[in-house]
Amino acid sequence: MSADPQGKTMPETSPSPDPEDTDSAETRAHGPARRIPLNLVYDYPVRWSKYKVLRDLIQNFFDSIPRAEWHRRFGHRLVGERLILTSQGVDFSYDWLIPIGASTKRDGDGLYAGHFGEGFKIAALCAVRDHGWQIEVRSRDWRLAVVTDTLKVDGRNLQSLAYDIAHRPRHSADTVLTITPFRDADILESALLSFFYPANPLLGVEIWSGRSGAVYGRSSRPKPAHFPATYNGPGAGIVFAGFQALGSFAHPLVFCLHDYRSSDRERNDFYMMDVVKTIVRVVAELPPAAAAVVLEALKGRWYEHPRKKYDFDSWSAIIRTLAHRVGECPVERVRWRERFPDLLVAAPVKRSDLPRYNRRRQALAWTRIAPRRYRLVQEGFLALGYPTLEAVCEAYDGFAVPRAPTGGERSRISILESLAKILLGDLIEQVGLPPSRVIGNVFAAWQGMTTCIPIGGVGDSWRGMTLRYRLPYVAVDETLLRPGQLGPALSTYLHELAHMFGGDSSVAFSHALSEMLSRVIVHAGAITACERQWDTPAVAQSATDLPHDGDSAGAGVSDHGR
Repeated sequence: MSADPQGKTMPETSPSPDPEDTDSAETRAHGPARRIPLNLVYDYPVRWSKYKVLRDLIQNFFDSIPRAEWHRRFGHRLVGERLILTSQGVDFSYDWLIPIGASTKRDGDGLYAGHFGEGFKIAALCAVRDHGWQIEVRSRDWRLAVVTDTLKVDGRNLQSLAYDIAHRPRHSADTVLTITPFRDADILESALLSFFYPANPLLGVEIWSGRSGAVYGRSSRPKPAHFPATYNGPGAGIVFAGFQALGSFAHPLVFCLHDYRSSDRERNDFYMMDVVKTIVRVVAELPPAAAAVVLEALKGRWYEHPRKKYDFDSWSAIIRTLAHRVGECPVERVRWRERFPDLLVAAPVKRSDLPRYNRRRQALAWTRIAPRRYRLVQEGFLALGYPTLEAVCEAYDGFAVPRAPTGGERSRISILESLAKILLGDLIEQVGLPPSRVIGNVFAAWQGMTTCIPIGGVGDSWRGMTLRYRLPYVAVDETLLRPGQLGPALSTYLHELAHMFGGDSSVAFSHALSEMLSRVIVHAGAITACERQWDTPAVAQSATDLPHDGDSAGAGVSDHGR
């Protein structure tokens, strides 16, 4: 046996002498072979790769040996170009290899890698026909060779698969299968490692193990080149389903679902949707402590949400299930909150739900200036007692609430409105100036905001640009209405006015804002003259102690961040 750096073992190849030559001579001396036709025509339309052939041949050995004993009782040797697979203390009657669909594996508890009852027959067909391999099996007092024969059907001669069965003089308690000529050691390694057993060297530290499944970390051993992989999910992670490796993903974990059964007789590699479904079934069985370990390992997916109505590849259900499992134990829940105190729940918000969408935008902007560094997570974390993003933002007075301007603020707002009429006279004459408001709460992230109400029908235009929204108000932050802040206050005010033409990310908004800023350059002298008036002490009356009157935004809200 060879040892993996993780302490796991697997059978190793050996150049030791082949005892089969002696056994073959004794068998021939014992009498001629008896041919048994299988009625499996040679051109049966199934094509298995070398990997699949080896996997299904090894699977018959795998299902006959207890998992914990697999690495001790199963062995393989390469002698020249002959591959010899051996299971110690396992024998059976060749009668089970004759009918298609015959299998002892459907009689027990179902925890087998195979159950169709056709794996050996189809594997033998593809081995002989497609890959030029000769297959021989011996057990008890018999020896079987896979051959071809002629099958008569309706007067026609068809080539079919058959067995030559010969009796051996010595009874053996072991089963041995040989393949010749064999030159694919790399594919053999993949096939051997593709079965789940606790000593598999691809497995790392055990996180949880139960009758229905198991979860492990990944060892440092790389996967071999032909190992099963999910098309759009490359990476170190492995999914064993029904004790066979069928899927992969990016995270260094191994998920095993032992009682998996599928109608897919080919047992092809999983799509990502199959990987997700299998992992959900496994994590639903985890105790809280094990769920916490797995949830932490999947930290990069904590804020994952479905990207569309039916997003079968999303890991959101996995994260939600894990969070609920951890939350079921008060001790684990407290321990988790102590380790990750700064998580905020942010469920998806539709753009069509404007009030909630506007609050989300403000809350996200607030996190950039919040007193702590928060991390957003999906709604499954509510089971762990975490608050929502909006609740914490509101608790810190982070939402911008426009109010009426006070005495000193009104004077400076008048200057902004006068400059707007100078810079944008033709636009203001056409649509008028919206009322001005002030954002007065200290922790609000936005320095400017407005509400965009769509204009029905065909809107007017200004300098070739269509007016799309009516603005019921324009608000600027109270910190901008102070001496020395005319420049920032004017740029914020114009930014909000430009939303008559579109939202922040729209081309129309960018064009409108560029046009407005070009007017600032033309009228730089007027702005300079207003700066002296802006900074006049008589204008700068403080009103921070006056009461605020609330005004909530209803439609699409535009902002100008700090």
